[in-house]
Amino acid sequence: MTFSAKEDHVLNVRITHKTARVMQTEAVAFKEKPQALSELKAIEGVEECLFLQTCNRIEIYLTAQETKKTLTTIKEYLANRAGEHTQEVARAIEVATDKDALNHLLRVTSGMESMVIGEDQILNQVWDAYLEADNAKTLGPILKHLFNRAMTIGRQVRNETGINKGAVSIGSAAVELAVMLLENLEDKKILVMGAGEIGTLVSKALARRCLSPIFIANRTYDRAVKLASDLNGEAVRFDKFNDVMVDADVVICSTSAPHYLLTKEIITHLITKRKNPAPMLIIDISNPRNVEKTVSEVANAKLYNIDDLQMIADKNKAQREKAIEHAQTLLNEELVSLEEDMKSLSVRLIISEILAETEQIRKRELLTALNKMGTLDEHQKQVLNDLTSILLKQTFIPIVENLRLAAKNDDKQTIEVAAKLFEKMGKKQ
Repeated sequence: MTFSAKEDHVLNVRITHKTARVMQTEAVAFKEKPQALSELKAIEGVEECLFLQTCNRIEIYLTAQETKKTLTTIKEYLANRAGEHTQEVARAIEVATDKDALNHLLRVTSGMESMVIGEDQILNQVWDAYLEADNAKTLGPILKHLFNRAMTIGRQVRNETGINKGAVSIGSAAVELAVMLLENLEDKKILVMGAGEIGTLVSKALARRCLSPIFIANRTYDRAVKLASDLNGEAVRFDKFNDVMVDADVVICSTSAPHYLLTKEIITHLITKRKNPAPMLIIDISNPRNVEKTVSEVANAKLYNIDDLQMIADKNKAQREKAIEHAQTLLNEELVSLEEDMKSLSVRLIISEILAETEQIRKRELLTALNKMGTLDEHQKQVLNDLTSILLKQTFIPIVENLRLAAKNDDKQTIEVAAKLFEKMGKKQ
């Protein structure tokens, strides 16, 4: 048997709102997540993988022994998905390895990389990404440990810094944008399309700003009824939302529909029937977009999307500078511990190989001894089995601990020597 002393690296390849616009992120977006995970796992050099996809980020996390080549391959894989936007996406892609990749993930789960600093929704999104990868069997011990720790640290940062206090979500940012554009929403007619997680956040943020009832449309009507009831709003059947929308001051789209719900043709038709003299303000925060881009060409309709929330995000960030500073201090402390964990996990393969090989030797030698000892009852055989098993464990506990310590201390020489010694042991058998 050949024992492996090679080191696994954690890699991150991403395209986010910081470097790309909505159309570029959408061009890269994965439609079939299980298929995407299978494709990523099949790429040469990839050992474990997971991807996180939200309305303003697509991030791939993976482990590999070859860093440079694997990063190049994954970057090309993402860029080639973008079609006509390939060059723009290639320029927008960012990468991180090992410590930088760990730090980035902790910043993501802590809400520090979100467009709206401190948002809580990212925790659910990260966990969903973890479960999807786990179900697809593309995770291994390194990413499993890393993401579980990152989730715990993300919650801890929120509890200790208050970075998530107040209105901190894409939904609340959309409402802030509407307030900024219209000065107030107190007497406005507002339609929210979508009653999922983001739609609920939008509706709750609106309820704190509006005196008039909010209209809520959702494909599952009962869900719209429930949310409207909670907020003293009015539910609208999805096939009837045009009746409300025709004279709405504000329309906020936040559904998960994979196609356009509002096209230039639909909005043009509604505007011709409109009695409200004010422009129709449409804010699309859906993923993917629900409003056709050419709607912006319609007279008396004003279209905004996630890209336009940046001004609100900047204001939010300025208000949270102290919390951000405190959060990064906590992350720096946690990062030291997490790095040690990752280094210990890097020798997991050689440890498991050594233990598996020595267990085979134990069983083989025990069988030889039992054959020489003649007739023994089952109890006597069990005593001998337990004895040899305990002796093996006691012998190898310090070896395993020393290998993990060597990994933490970056003592690659000790690990390589151990691999060679046990390789020779295996050959002698």
